[in-house]
Amino acid sequence: MLLVFDVQTKPVPQARPRFYVRRHGQKNIVGAYDPANCKTFKEVIAWHAKAAVLRQGIRRPAEGPISIRLVFQMGRNGKELYHTKRPDIDNLAKAVKDALKGIVYADDSQIVEAHLYKQYGGPEIRIEIRTLEEA
Repeated sequence: MLLVFDVQTKPVPQARPRFYVRRHGQKNIVGAYDPANCKTFKEVIAWHAKAAVLRQGIRRPAEGPISIRLVFQMGRNGKELYHTKRPDIDNLAKAVKDALKGIVYADDSQIVEAHLYKQYGGPEIRIEIRTLEEA
């Protein structure tokens, strides 16, 4: 499988989860949630992934080893090519990998090869995924 698609949006890093405590009778219930901007970003990525999967005629998530290539274009800068400021590239990749889980692949633990790039341009994200054959 080779799936390639672009998402015309500013990349958002995976943020630390937010926690809350609710009183339920005599017990405290603790929960966690994604901050709103990260949740919305993942929903946008998931929507584009579903559309790309439908266009390719893929019926279910891949189950074998996966290779992923992510190019994050962080916005315009006329002087430099590579974006060396925050956010960290691994946090950007984590948000995208989480958004693709259950749509393109069953679980992001299947990713055995990753090529990540953060540069100026866009803003947009190019996502390329292929399955790898096991020897």
